[in-house]
Amino acid sequence: MFEIIQENLQSLIIFILGIIITFIIARIVHNFLTKHTHKKILEEPKLKTTYLFIGRVVVAAITLLGVASTTFTAFPGTRGLVSSLFVAAGFASIVIGLAAQSTLSNIISGALIATTQPFRIGDTVMFRNELCSVEDMKLTYTTLRIWDNRRLMIPNSLFQNEVVVNYTAIDPAKLVPITVQISYESDLEKASLIMIDIAKKHPYFLPTKDLPRVHLMEFAASGINMRLLTKAKNQDRAFEMSKEILRQIKKEFDANSIEIPYPRMQLVPDKKLVEQIQRIADISRSNSR
Repeated sequence: MFEIIQENLQSLIIFILGIIITFIIARIVHNFLTKHTHKKILEEPKLKTTYLFIGRVVVAAITLLGVASTTFTAFPGTRGLVSSLFVAAGFASIVIGLAAQSTLSNIISGALIATTQPFRIGDTVMFRNELCSVEDMKLTYTTLRIWDNRRLMIPNSLFQNEVVVNYTAIDPAKLVPITVQISYESDLEKASLIMIDIAKKHPYFLPTKDLPRVHLMEFAASGINMRLLTKAKNQDRAFEMSKEILRQIKKEFDANSIEIPYPRMQLVPDKKLVEQIQRIADISRSNSR
């Protein structure tokens, strides 16, 4: 009895030590990869996503192999137990396989994204009508940070069948269209010059050969639709730029007597209503006398 307890205790100690050593090795490998890939990332930022994903795969593989090896070394009987379970529990194996299929699909999809790079960590993307920044990519899911600081945790396999608009890939610069309407009585040329001047002076404006420029878009019911087309360094600056330029345009239009039209309503009273109002007015005048 004492020998059995001693043997089990020895196996438990080996198991605990093996797990500790496994996690220490995994941590050392993680720190080593982080240190050496950091220099590579600085030299080639586009490979950041690939390096981080590969590093996580390596650390996960070391951890899995270490835990399995430790378990089989400390408890040799588990080898036969595992084998018998796989042979005997055919239905359970099928269930486990189906459950693991989704996880495996996410890992493979993550590896494809990391190598083909339709988007990278730090990119600004549009996913399902949400403007997001790619914050991180794990083995099975990707974290997208929405503009209002919410997080979307997206399984990697989902990106295989979804369209993702990438504002950063190839050329992060973005055209910024700003539509303004002026009244027919306002000076069209003066309004165009004001809009161009405001766009040129904006600190986020990205100098371009033929920008900024103004197009006359449409003769609308209430006024003339004009579109200012300018350019920003990236999507984030484009949003801030468009709102600030609109504010400045309103201010300069007011200072230069350029009217931004708004809907006006003219009420035409019915003939009977006019007659009733007239009778009331006559009665009021006669009473006042």
